[in-house]
Amino acid sequence: MYQALEQFKIINYQIFSNYIPNYIISLCVLVLFFLFITYLINLKNIMFLTQSFLQIIFEELYLFVLNVVKQNIGFLGIIYFPIVFNVFYFIYFINIGGLIGYNFQLTSHIFVTFCISISLFIGVIIIGIYNLKKKFLNQFIPKDSPKILFPLLVVIETISYIIRPFTLGIRLFANIFSGHVLLFVIISFVIVIVEKKLIIVKILSLIFPILLLFFIMTLELLIMFLQAYVFIILFCVYLNDSLNAH
Repeated sequence: MYQALEQFKIINYQIFSNYIPNYIISLCVLVLFFLFITYLINLKNIMFLTQSFLQIIFEELYLFVLNVVKQNIGFLGIIYFPIVFNVFYFIYFINIGGLIGYNFQLTSHIFVTFCISISLFIGVIIIGIYNLKKKFLNQFIPKDSPKILFPLLVVIETISYIIRPFTLGIRLFANIFSGHVLLFVIISFVIVIVEKKLIIVKILSLIFPILLLFFIMTLELLIMFLQAYVFIILFCVYLNDSLNAH
């Protein structure tokens, strides 16, 4: 029988004389596949001078992310739109790739989500120091607060600022991991029913689990999009704090 949560196991494969973990292989395959699909969409548009269905979807998502940047950062943040756009597509695409059978789900591992969030957060800090100089420290000093509470408030604001990348990483990891665990439980239930001997029991008992599985899969696709959306929303909010002095 299929081992529990085998999709989340890290396995090293020997390629020539080196050992490469499965999450690196999965990441490379997904990125190459995404680039290949993007190339095909652009090639079809050049050859036939018409927009394909996939290209329309890509352009709508492009405008969607652009509006997110404008609403949360303003026109000052347009220069950072490419990184926000790529973060959204990277997270959403590897989320979708994790639904493919026998593929490694990258965002269900907390070390992957932490690497993404912490690297982006370091960039936000560098941007803030570069743009605001000394005014960057105003984020840790609440306005119109009693001077006697300044030390305590500064500590609280500093801690709340530091935990931002951790909340980003944990939120993405927890939602993706819990969704895949739920799918595994339902699929395991279906497999147990199939192994029963009575055909009538199989037919009657499979209807509800299959419908439930279809509903959960649809919900999972929406959650994957929502998690990528929430991630870039918070990323834009943090960027806004580093671009606009308070």
